[in-house]
Amino acid sequence: MDKKSLISIHIAVLLFGAAGLFAKLIPMSALLLTMGRALFSAISLYMFIHFRHYSLKLNSMKDYFWNGLAGIFLTVHWFFFIMSIQVSKVYIGTITVAAYPIFVIFMEPYLFKEKFQFQNLISVIVICVGIAFLIPSFQLNDSMTLGIFYGLVSSFAFAALSIINRRLASSYNSVIISLYEQTIAAFIMTLVISLIHPTLGEGSFIDFINLVIYGVIFTALAHSLYINGLKDIKAQTASIISVLEPVYSIFWALVFLNERLTSQEIIGTIIIILAVMIHIIQNNRQGEEDNEKISISN
Repeated sequence: MDKKSLISIHIAVLLFGAAGLFAKLIPMSALLLTMGRALFSAISLYMFIHFRHYSLKLNSMKDYFWNGLAGIFLTVHWFFFIMSIQVSKVYIGTITVAAYPIFVIFMEPYLFKEKFQFQNLISVIVICVGIAFLIPSFQLNDSMTLGIFYGLVSSFAFAALSIINRRLASSYNSVIISLYEQTIAAFIMTLVISLIHPTLGEGSFIDFINLVIYGVIFTALAHSLYINGLKDIKAQTASIISVLEPVYSIFWALVFLNERLTSQEIIGTIIIILAVMIHIIQNNRQGEEDNEKISISN
């Protein structure tokens, strides 16, 4: 296993774990944050692609359609991820998105005509138990419960995005796929902002700089480091490392926001992380690592 690639993956996951901080630190709406993140990341990826002389042409109109659909799911994923963090805590948004296998387990066999693995139901049940530990009350007027609801919407969108990317990744470089998806996300959010709030203007110059950093460093650079690491590391190994993202997220939130978890929240978080890791290891044992392609989450 190449050490440089392993370090590259770890740094990428560390940056992804810190990405949620910006939803709290930048005093902008989720609409603006999603649009800015997608826009500045897409610009960075385009510059990288232009420098490497990659072709942006896709093989068929069907692939343009799938990229477009993936861009819609990416928009929903990022928007509700940010919303989840803004109404609750950073770790809520991160850990609920990490629970995306509960959706993939049911969606993937249907879409790829694969045999349903009933042992995966154990992972679903355990993850649901972990989420139950996080819910303080079953009323949406509770900010934490609302944050979990938003996080699960983001998680569903990420599951759909991951499945579409699995289809596309067999034919295209992941950077090309991401550029299309993020460009579409930036366009959608720009359109929504212009229709809903055409005079929307928030934040200072420093906030704008932080938004650029959010898109360039914690999205585009992190994405590039992750993809670079995948050259010499199995996708399943990278998946297991990616499970550390919520852990890193909790660490960053503790250091910069002084967000602390209750004992019940710690138990729920540990249950979800372990369940996701076990699910990934099970898939690895089933020999599915050659078919699995990793999507970038946060």
